[in-house]
Amino acid sequence: MITVGMKLTLETVKGDQVEEKLHTKVVDLNRKRIYADYPTNQSTGRTFYFLENTKVRVSFISDHDVVYMYYSEVKRKKKKGRSMIEIPFPKTEELIKVQRREYVRIETNLDVAVYSLDESKEELITHTLDLSGGGLAVRSMKQTFIPNEEVDLMLVLPFEANDYVYLNVKGQTIRYSPLKEGEGYKLSIQFNSLEEHKRETIIKYCFDRQLERRRKLKV
Repeated sequence: MITVGMKLTLETVKGDQVEEKLHTKVVDLNRKRIYADYPTNQSTGRTFYFLENTKVRVSFISDHDVVYMYYSEVKRKKKKGRSMIEIPFPKTEELIKVQRREYVRIETNLDVAVYSLDESKEELITHTLDLSGGGLAVRSMKQTFIPNEEVDLMLVLPFEANDYVYLNVKGQTIRYSPLKEGEGYKLSIQFNSLEEHKRETIIKYCFDRQLERRRKLKV
């Protein structure tokens, strides 16, 4: 799956934001470790030097045009007189597969508030049914909004114990879909003009939840 010469994207993440987006190439590997050149910053083109054990998000594109991603950490290494970085080879259960140009969508129950730009309309205080980097779906007991209506969203993402990220994002309603009798409707909302660091935060939350569920299944 990972081969010599393959390009890797490394992202350093602090809190809820991606600090550096970097590119490198695999120069050697074995069943336990991947060795790669020191990466370059995507924006500046400059070589980036890691501190030992820096935590990163690693992604690569397979021969079948599928994106795989996992979380790891980087060590500095000198092999055969050549300075490089070392990354643990991922275990199968650590890999998350994402089709290109798509976002991972997960079922999750999060607090969210939906506000219309029309102040005469009552806000919707509810919870999510699913979430992705491209949008979300929420439960609504009545059809308050019209299709393609612009809305403001306040979304709460719990990452670790007592670590909550509050995101204020803009969205556009897509459709209402009826749920089971007595359960109301599913309101699908697409994110609009979403800042990249906010999208990265949402994607990271989705990946973290996927990994957590996989680990629980292994127990």
